[in-house]
Amino acid sequence: MTTKAYYKHLEHPAHERSRQLFIRGTGIRCSTIWHDRYVSLRNPADIAKDRQISLAAVYEALDYCQENWESIMDEKEVERRYLEERGFFSRSPLEKST
Repeated sequence: MTTKAYYKHLEHPAHERSRQLFIRGTGIRCSTIWHDRYVSLRNPADIAKDRQISLAAVYEALDYCQENWESIMDEKEVERRYLEERGFFSRSPLEKST
């Protein structure tokens, strides 16, 4: 993933295997902010308020996602395959195991 030399509000958390950046000090992935904005159709000010982060952090996360979208999607596909191989999607959570 290409990243700017410095993001004021974003970081790579040491405990994560993800290459994606997170909002500094929160554990919130940048792609979560993108999802809030473009899938849930929420405005940036509401995202900032509800997630208790600065509006500048919201805009920085959205900018990061736009610049690195292909890499973020590649990483999500690897994660999906990993879960699928382990049977995560094999049965409904409501089904009883026998």
